[in-house]
Amino acid sequence: MYKISIIIIFCFISIANTAYSQADSVKKYLISALDMMKAKSVNKGKVNWDSLYNSSLKSAATCKTIRDTYPIITDALKGLEDAHSRFYAPETVKEYLLGYRATGQEFPVIKADFLENKYAYITLPEIGCYNFDDWNEYVDTFYKRLTELQKHNPKGWILDLRDNIGGMFYPMYAAISPLLNDQKVIATKDAKGEITYFAYKNGKFYEGKNLAHQFNLKNKGVTTVTKPLVILINKKTGSSGEFAAISFAGQKNVKFIGENTQGLTSGNQEYKLSDGAFLVLTIGNTVDRNQKEYTKIGEGLTPDFKIETSGKQAETNRLYMSKAIEVLNTIK
Repeated sequence: MYKISIIIIFCFISIANTAYSQADSVKKYLISALDMMKAKSVNKGKVNWDSLYNSSLKSAATCKTIRDTYPIITDALKGLEDAHSRFYAPETVKEYLLGYRATGQEFPVIKADFLENKYAYITLPEIGCYNFDDWNEYVDTFYKRLTELQKHNPKGWILDLRDNIGGMFYPMYAAISPLLNDQKVIATKDAKGEITYFAYKNGKFYEGKNLAHQFNLKNKGVTTVTKPLVILINKKTGSSGEFAAISFAGQKNVKFIGENTQGLTSGNQEYKLSDGAFLVLTIGNTVDRNQKEYTKIGEGLTPDFKIETSGKQAETNRLYMSKAIEVLNTIK
């Protein structure tokens, strides 16, 4: 009887220790996420952190697993008031890392055409994965289309960023680099006011002076485009798609046609949590080559020539293209 009592007491102690250990790991996980937000958010100086920590930990009091904290972290991100920070669960991150074809998705389609025997047309679609092979293919395909169009010696170019809702800026910037006339054209400004310009050269992507990514490309010798260029944008041009558009702001012989972009003009960075989830935080506002800072959520980039859309896709596209050709005829 004495031995049985000892065993029962031991079981109770073991269960209690396990429960305490789980509660402790849940608390540590949540605090680590909050600590990351506090350290990296562009709006960290505007947040009442004591209040956010207290309310989040209070909500987590009944959480039994780390997964139970996901909605709490998502709510905490809303408190940053940047409209761009996100939380991604481990299973979403796994798909994010595997890439398009491995998860049964269609790879981004880059369209190209030669219009009126004069003008080169090319699209820059969104790319929303963190698979480096996909990045390489995306940039290589864009360069291939660009090179094919250059053989026609076009008198002007049309870069279509409509419906590019964003994703990964590194491959987008690498793709459009032959269309840019300078290196220091797009940057982020952090909470301390420090400006970090992005740069791309010979397959290497830089954040400031730091090498952030090395591409492994087949098509490296792409000729720089110097002819007049129009950029097509609309309300769905967002996030990294807007970064791509803003890279051309202030560039000589470039005009924007369409609608104001979405207005998610801030730079995000991925941070991995202990269970494989990603905390994607807004670490800075977009700054263009003239050091204009894009801070207002929802304002976006304003086009030089506005298009009043009819709601019908075919008619809207006709309006865009006719205006693009009209403008190209006037740019010197």
